[in-house]
Parts: sequence; structure tokens; C-alpha cells
Amino acid sequence: MSHSRLAFRRLASRYLVRSPVCALPLAVACESKDEVKPDLTPRLGLLELPSSHRVGDPEPTDATRVEITPSEVVVDGETALPLENGKVPAAERADYDLPKLKAKLGGKKALAISVYAAVPYATLARAMHSAVGAGVNELSFKVRKPNDNKKSGWLTIRNSSFIAKPDEAKFEASQLLPWDSFTKVWDESLDACQTSSKGDCGYKPMAKAEGGKLDLMLRVRGSGYALRFRQAGAPPAVDAGVADAGDKSASAKKPKAKGKKKKAEMLDGIKAAPEAAEETPPEPSTEHVFTLRTDQATIDPSPISGITKPVCGAVSCPVVMDVEGISMSSQVVSLLGAAFPDGTPAPLIEWVLPPKE
Repeated sequence: MSHSRLAFRRLASRYLVRSPVCALPLAVACESKDEVKPDLTPRLGLLELPSSHRVGDPEPTDATRVEITPSEVVVDGETALPLENGKVPAAERADYDLPKLKAKLGGKKALAISVYAAVPYATLARAMHSAVGAGVNELSFKVRKPNDNKKSGWLTIRNSSFIAKPDEAKFEASQLLPWDSFTKVWDESLDACQTSSKGDCGYKPMAKAEGGKLDLMLRVRGSGYALRFRQAGAPPAVDAGVADAGDKSASAKKPKAKGKKKKAEMLDGIKAAPEAAEETPPEPSTEHVFTLRTDQATIDPSPISGITKPVCGAVSCPVVMDVEGISMSSQVVSLLGAAFPDGTPAPLIEWVLPPKE
């Protein structure tokens, strides 16, 4: 064989496609069976995540990765749907659900969520609603420690549910705390707010209502937070001076008023001073609202932690989360982290769905 022909064969062999499917020169069409793997590089940097005083929950294992950026929702490295400046386009919504996202999450049990801090809460709420509707029962948010550009961690919420209005909570009776779990530490929560915050802490009650259950709500409106502790399911008030309408017994009859003795005049022609009216006891307080700025959630220590710790420091509190759709997602996550910081049990949450756009 001539040297020129041998050199040609060596050159041609360099362009052969070596694969189990075919071994033909590139000039011949051949379908590749190589699988294209999704890009798992995180779309969001650490400083783009919400900050939280709860960062110590275990890192989720076998969880589906969901990233919510200003331009898209990504599931395990693949785009599920586009966003427009963090908002969901009308064509991608079906009531409160995101159909494309819900389809991808079918059969999943846990999510590891990274959300851009400024994404509107309405978008995050729709994503969570779609996830819960698909069967997900564990939502873990990737967060960063306040004022720390190196440390990240996780805030995990389990068994979330959604309600249409704040007063439609459907917690089981066994999950609710007694009202006195707040009344017995009312002063402690108030002192924690007054000594460390710049918000409206309210006033010490003159009297406290008794009985019933605790209705705890966290609310986000504009640049402010509200923490409301309210009595619910209180026993009916009993008026000791009025007999029950159905009671026919002699003991239920209203006693006759005894005649009052006429006051003696102190001197001839000078009447005695009239008796002072009996003082009416103060109306028992059935609610206390703490109002703070949103920046109070990320200072260290946070006054929000001081308010909630006396009640929720050792037990899992049932909480209603009521948030405006235009609020930033970071406000919601930061409030949760401040109210239930590391070292306290995670809350049980019923999320109020924001009004539809």
C-alpha cells in the first residue's frame, strides 16, 4: 500500500464515531442515544435568598428541588414555567394552581425550595398550593442567617394547608392551645416587645378573659408585621343577676329588692352627700395585637422571637398566615424564622390564599 493511501486511512479513522449504536464516518447521519442531563447549577446565589433566624432544620434528603427566580420556576434543573418579573402569567394559572408545576410534582413528598427574596408572595403561594395539591407534605426553604453572607440552612414546614379567609381555620381540636397558654405569659410577651422593639406593643390589660382556645395569626401588610393573639371558642358569659329563662324553680325567682333606709341629715336643713356609684369592673381583654416593622424580623435578637417564645418556645403552635399577595416572599420566610427560631418546635400553618390577581 502506498504511503499516501495509508495516510488517508489514518486520517479518516480519526473522524469515526465510536458508539454502541453506530460506527460510521461523520458524513453518515447517525442518531445519538446520549441522554442530555438537566443543568443542576443553582440559579440563585446565597445573598438572593430570604434571611431567617431558623436555619437549623435538617437538610432535606430525597427532596425535589424547586427554584423560583424572577424569570422561571425550575424543577430539578428543568424549567417548569416562565415568570414575568416574578409574577405568574395569566396563561399559566388555573384558579390558585400552576398546572405545569403540579404535573411535575405528582407523587413527590418533599420539596427543597429556593425562592428569590423579592418574588411576590402570590407566586410562592401558588407554587405551595400546587405542591400540596399534588401530595407534597414537607416544604423546606433554603435560607441564610441574617447579616451572614456565608452560612445557609433550612426552614422546614410540614403538613401545610390552605384556607380562603383568615377566620376559616380548620385545625383539629387536639392541635389547638388553650387561651390561658397566652394569658399566663401575656405580661412576659408584652415586656419582650416593649424592651426591644420600635413597634406598637399595645398596653397591659386591666383584666383578662378566661376559657376558650388560642387563635394565633401572623400577618404581613406592606412594610409591617402584626402578631395577633385572640381568644376563640370562649364559654358563654353568665350573668349572675339574671335567672335562666328556662329555670322555673323557686331559687330562680328574682329576689325582691329591700327598701333602702333614708339617709340621716347631718344637720338640720343640710342633706348628707349621695352614695358613690359602685365602680363597674373593666371589660376582660380577649385579644392583643403586636405591630412591628418588617426589619424587626432580621435584627439579632428579634423582638418577634421574644413575643412568641413564652407561648411557642416548647410546643408546636397552630398559626394562621395572612399575607398580601404583593408582599415579598422574603418577608414571609423571615417572619416565620423570627417567630419560630432555632431551638423551638416548627409551627402548624394554615396559609390564607391571597386574592386572585
